[in-house]
Amino acid sequence: MTIHSRVLERRREVAEHRAKRNLGRLFRLLAVAAPMTILVWVAFSPWVSVSRVAIEGAQAASVYEVLKEHRIVMGAPMILLDPKAAEAALEADPWIADATVDLLWPDEVSVSVVERVPLAWVQTRDGWSRRAGDGVVLPSPDAPDASLPSILLPEMGATEALRSRELAGALDWIEVLPARLRNGTVLRLADGELWAQVAGHEVRL
Repeated sequence: MTIHSRVLERRREVAEHRAKRNLGRLFRLLAVAAPMTILVWVAFSPWVSVSRVAIEGAQAASVYEVLKEHRIVMGAPMILLDPKAAEAALEADPWIADATVDLLWPDEVSVSVVERVPLAWVQTRDGWSRRAGDGVVLPSPDAPDASLPSILLPEMGATEALRSRELAGALDWIEVLPARLRNGTVLRLADGELWAQVAGHEVRL
């Protein structure tokens, strides 16, 4: 069977049109994919990966461990870091009162923490604990030493004491007490009133 030349020509035109259309689609796909590929490569390149982690204010807190858990380490792509999650994790540490994690593009992370400072030993029904000025319990030995003043609230539980105005008032008073008078100072609750023994003197607060 002989195919007419006009039919052959038409088939050729259809094939060429299909080839041109497919080639056009390929070029359009490459035009979109190429910039995206470049952006992804740049985002994960050494130029925008962590080359320095600057930490300020950390002494007692385990800042490095928390940062490592949140992949804030040398060589980590900046685009994958979540500074807010790292801040929340840092502030979950009782030693840390406030934390700020800033991404300084293209390759630096700045971490600043404000640590709590032990202010007094507090005795409650649950035993002794070392407390900061805001009443938060800090990691400590089970028994007090002479390095800090003592607050005696043996009739209160640890949680009750944390919410009590008596503990808040005692800690506020110790904060304004001159450092030279703090060692050996003992505060106690008697008949609903706070009393302090300071340098051999009884003081009603």
